[in-house]
Amino acid sequence: MEYIIILLLILLFIFIVYYIDYKMVFVSKYKVKNKKIPRSFDEFKILHLSDWHCTTYGKDNDKLIKLINRQKADIIVATGDFIIRQDKDIKPALEFFKRINSRPIYFCLGNHELALGESGIANFRKELEKLGIVVLDNERTSLVINDDEIELYGLRFNSSKEHSRKTLTNEVINEYKDGYERLVGKLDNNKFNILLMHDPLYFKSYVKMGFDLTFSGHVHGGGIRLFGLGFATPWKNWYFTTYGAGMKKRGDKVMIISRGIGNSTVPIRVFNTPEISVTTLKKID
Repeated sequence: MEYIIILLLILLFIFIVYYIDYKMVFVSKYKVKNKKIPRSFDEFKILHLSDWHCTTYGKDNDKLIKLINRQKADIIVATGDFIIRQDKDIKPALEFFKRINSRPIYFCLGNHELALGESGIANFRKELEKLGIVVLDNERTSLVINDDEIELYGLRFNSSKEHSRKTLTNEVINEYKDGYERLVGKLDNNKFNILLMHDPLYFKSYVKMGFDLTFSGHVHGGGIRLFGLGFATPWKNWYFTTYGAGMKKRGDKVMIISRGIGNSTVPIRVFNTPEISVTTLKKID
């Protein structure tokens, strides 16, 4: 009899873990403090979405949309992979963004959007812009409150040449830094600079460019999370990486990595709840 009870408890535990990891979305909150944040942007709230992959939460995504709209963020940033590259259908993503009340929304491309090809990307961009969404594809825009400005950049994910941790040398980091600077120019380091970039692995490159705050995703929390580490992709030597999720710092430079909202090719989530995040900027003197 006790064996049956133990088996039932194990099955109940598995069901609870499954339900939490696949059917619930949590809100993670961060605070980023920096002297370069303008006074007008003190307590400015940025909601971060990433890696939705057409995943549904409730009928017509009602649960997820209500959760997003409740945050009352000043802006929303979306760091790619809002479609599924296997079917290339952009309609679910457009419907998803259409139902979000908050504007402005700033979007950068992930590897699944890149699978659309250049003509498909151009069409997706056109449809997003019809919804009032700003697409930043190796581009920059300014956020302005009163006479204060923050610079917001979006860089295209280079999915053709991914590196493992073993091949991520200083030479590679500098190569990526130089390549991205050729696309968007050198940053004005007197301003607070924010980057939207799907891939978190090249954080050192973004720091060397001068980005004060980077939003990223791509890794889906690492799939299986244990002790704050994500198992990620072992075939790229990403096993138990800190690049799976959360906040990373190098000096006063910060990167926020989303665990993502949905699931992709390998839909594994263990102790790894889907999330949206809200980052509050704080001016320090």
